Amino acid sequence: MSLFSRVSVLSGVVVVAATLAPVTASSGVEPTPLTGEVWASDLPFVSETNGWGPAERDRSNGEQGATDGRTIWVDGKSHTKGIGVHADSAIRIDVGGDCEFFQSEVGIDDEVGTKGSVVFAVVADGVQVAQTATLTGSSDVKTIYASIDGAQTVDLLVSQAEGGADADHADWASAKFRCSGDGVAAPTTLPAPPSSSVYASDWPFLGVPTNGWGPVERDRANGGTAAGDGPALKLNGVTYAKGLGAHAGAFISYNLGGQCSAFTAKVGVDDSQGWLGSVRFRIFADGVEAADTGAMYNGTATKSLSVNTAGANRLDILIDNIGDGSDYDHADLADARLVCGDGATGAAFYTPPATLPAGMGKLVRTEPSQFWVTPLKVVPVDAAVTRMMYTSSDRNNTQIPVTGQLVVPNKAWSGTGPRPLIAYAVGTQGLGDTCAPSRLSDGGGLEYENLFIAGLLAKGFAVVLTDYQGLGTPGVHTYMSREVQGRAVLDSVRAALNVPNTGLTTSTPIGLTGYSQGGGAAAAAAEIASAYAPELTIAGVATGGVPGDLLATADKLDGTLTVGFLGYALAGVGEGSYGVDLNSFLNTKGRALIAELKEECVIETVLTHAFIQSSTLTLDGRSVPTMLRDPEWNQIIGEQLIGNGRKPSVPTLVFHSGTDDVVPYGAGLGTAQRWCAQGANVTFRKGILPGHIGGAFDYYPTALKFLEDRFAGVPVTSNCSTI
Repeated sequence: MSLFSRVSVLSGVVVVAATLAPVTASSGVEPTPLTGEVWASDLPFVSETNGWGPAERDRSNGEQGATDGRTIWVDGKSHTKGIGVHADSAIRIDVGGDCEFFQSEVGIDDEVGTKGSVVFAVVADGVQVAQTATLTGSSDVKTIYASIDGAQTVDLLVSQAEGGADADHADWASAKFRCSGDGVAAPTTLPAPPSSSVYASDWPFLGVPTNGWGPVERDRANGGTAAGDGPALKLNGVTYAKGLGAHAGAFISYNLGGQCSAFTAKVGVDDSQGWLGSVRFRIFADGVEAADTGAMYNGTATKSLSVNTAGANRLDILIDNIGDGSDYDHADLADARLVCGDGATGAAFYTPPATLPAGMGKLVRTEPSQFWVTPLKVVPVDAAVTRMMYTSSDRNNTQIPVTGQLVVPNKAWSGTGPRPLIAYAVGTQGLGDTCAPSRLSDGGGLEYENLFIAGLLAKGFAVVLTDYQGLGTPGVHTYMSREVQGRAVLDSVRAALNVPNTGLTTSTPIGLTGYSQGGGAAAAAAEIASAYAPELTIAGVATGGVPGDLLATADKLDGTLTVGFLGYALAGVGEGSYGVDLNSFLNTKGRALIAELKEECVIETVLTHAFIQSSTLTLDGRSVPTMLRDPEWNQIIGEQLIGNGRKPSVPTLVFHSGTDDVVPYGAGLGTAQRWCAQGANVTFRKGILPGHIGGAFDYYPTALKFLEDRFAGVPVTSNCSTI
C-alpha cells in the first residue's frame, strides 16, 4: 500500500495519515532552538522508512548499505546537501515549532536517466502543506517552499506513482528549514478566500507580508520605510494604477481556499530605480513552485505571469535578489489579480450590466484569463490573456454585449513594424452558453481551435477571438447570421486595441481569418469592414470552408452526420436574428430538438443527433431545405449570401476543399466568384485533403503564409481570371 493511500479531506485541507513511528518521549533536556537556515540532512530523523536501503544524507539513494550513494544530481545540477530516498519513503523530523518554512528542490536523481515516477509531499503536524504532481526522470526539477509555521514535526514523503518502484531514486536536494527559533506559530486570522476575481492589492494578505525595505505597498511602488510613500507603479515606461510594490526579500501570501483558477501579474524592477536593481519572482501554489521568472534587471522586458492555481488553498509570492545585493531591488507586481469564483469560468462575467458604454467595440469589462492548447491543461501558452466583454450591434443596429478573448504573446515581436493582431473567427461551437470559446480556451473544456491558434501565437502574432452574439451572453446565439457575425469580429478588434498595456495601437496591422462558420464570419467582416470599421488597418483576410450560400449548405447537411448544424442555423438566423417563431414550422419533435440544441456544444450535437431527416421535424412533412425556399424564409436566407453586392477592399484568400462533406465546394467557390465579379483582389485555392476536417488542416498553413505575406507587404495578384 502506498504511503498516500490513506488520505482524507477535511474542510479543503488534505490530511495525510502516514505510517510513521511516533515521536520519542522527551529526555527532559530542553533542545537548542533551531534558528536561521538549517539543513534537513543535519537534523536527526525521528523515524524513517525507505523503499531501498537506508535514506542517505547528502547523497543520492544507493544500495543496501549506508553512505553508498553518489552525489545528488537533479536535472543536471549537483547538490552537496540533501536527502536521497527511494519510493515509498517517509522521513519524520522534529523541528520543535521553531521553523516557518521548508524548502527543497525535488526530482528523480539523474543516475536513473528518464526512468522513475514519484510524487513528493510535505506534511506538517499531520496536515499536508505541499504535494507535487507526478515527477519522472524526464521532468524538470520542482521547488517546494512550504509553510510549516509552528509545526512540531515535518514528514517528508515520497510515493511511487506509475510502473512500479524499481527506478524511483528520489532526491530532496538542498532541503532546508528556515527557522526563527520562536517555538510557536505566528498568530494570524485566516481571511476568507475571494468569491470572484479581484485585484490582489484590494484583498487582505494571509498573515503579515515580509519585505526587504519598508512595507509592501498597495497600488504604489515600494517607497521608503513608511506605508503609502511610494511613487506610482511603473515598468518600462508604462504606469499602472493597480498592483503591489515590494523589495527583494519579500514574501506575500493569500488564502485562496481552492476558489481561484489563476494568479496574473506584470512583473519587473520599478522604473524609479533608473538602470539599477535586479530581482527574481517565484510563485508557489500550495507550497509547490508554479512560476519562476529567473533574473530580471531594470530594463528587462516586463513579463506577464499567468499562474495556474486551480484547487490551491494558498498562494505565496517570493521576491529575491539574485546575489548581487538588494539596495535598488524595488519590484512591482503590476495589475496583479486573483482570478477566482464565477469571475473565472462562471456566469457572473457573462451577465452584462444594465448600461453599456456608448459606441461599438467599447470595453465593458475585462479580467485575466488563461489559454491552454489542450483541455487537460498540459500545454499553456506563454502569453498575457484577457477575457473581455465589449459592445457590438445586432441585425437591427441595437447595441449588444459580446464576449471574447485577447491573447498577446509575452515574447517580443521580432518582425518589422508593430506586432500584428489577427481576429480569429472560430468555427462551429454550438448554441449553449458553455460553448463560448472564451470559456473553453482557459482549460474549461474542449476548444478544438486552440491548436491552430497556438500556431499563430508561436509566430508572435496577437490573437483576438469573439464569442459572437448570444454565445455566453444572453439570447440565442445568432449562428450564421452574416452581418451580425461580421460586426462581432470587427468590434472584437476595436475592443482589443482598447485593452491597456498590450502594445497594440491604432497603427497595429490587422488580419482576419476563420474556417467553416469562422470562414463565413471572417468573409462577412471583410466585405463590410470599409463601411462599418473604416479606421481599422486591415492588411489581409483569409477565409476557408466558407458557407457563403446557406441554401446550398442546407441541401448538403440534411440527413448527414452534421445535420444538427442545420438546426443551429434555424435557431440562430431564424429565431435569434430575425425573430421567427419556429413553432409555426416545426412539429413536436422539431421543437424538442431545437430546445436541446440550444443547450449543446458541437461534439454533443454530432454524437446525439446525427443522420436525422429534417422532414421528420416539420409540421407539413417537407424537408427544411424545401421549407427554406418558401418566400418568407427565402428572403431571410438570401440576405445571408456572401458577395451579394459587397466585396472586400483588401487582398483576400478563399480556400475550400474540393471534397468538403459539410459545406459544399460550390459555396466557397461561389463566394470567390461573386467577389471577383465586383473587382475584388481574390486568391482562390482548392484544397486537396479530403472532407471538411481535412480541409481545415490543409487551410491553416496556407492562411498563415498568406497573412504573413500581407503583413510583410509582399504584393499579391488576384487569380480571378482562372476560377
